[in-house]
Amino acid sequence: HALAHYLAGRAVGLRFRGYGVRGTDHPEVYPPGIRQLMQAAPFYVALSTKASREQASGRAKAIYYAAGETSTAICSIAYAAISAAANIPGGQPLLVVMIVFNVISTIVTTRNPTGDYGKALHALRS
Repeated sequence: HALAHYLAGRAVGLRFRGYGVRGTDHPEVYPPGIRQLMQAAPFYVALSTKASREQASGRAKAIYYAAGETSTAICSIAYAAISAAANIPGGQPLLVVMIVFNVISTIVTTRNPTGDYGKALHALRS
């Protein structure tokens, strides 16, 4: 997720001030139980500079914001599909769970203004 933000951001000209590991930036989008897990789980982050985001076009920002969620969906579904195709025990249910999870995640991150897709849509409208 963070690597995709970084690669897309660099491709569209954003600069980065640092990298790190921390929990989710938006715990409020998760239901109780999962919220606490997402706050504590270690996630890599790529921190773009505010100045470079402000100078970027709406399209560039949309690419940057959408890259993380898109890569998460593609990778998690692809890995689950590979496990299902290889007949790894639990691969079929994992594939179903990943598809459902990513459909819900896409809806949530699009409808929430602080979600990656919500920010991407806002950037395109600006």
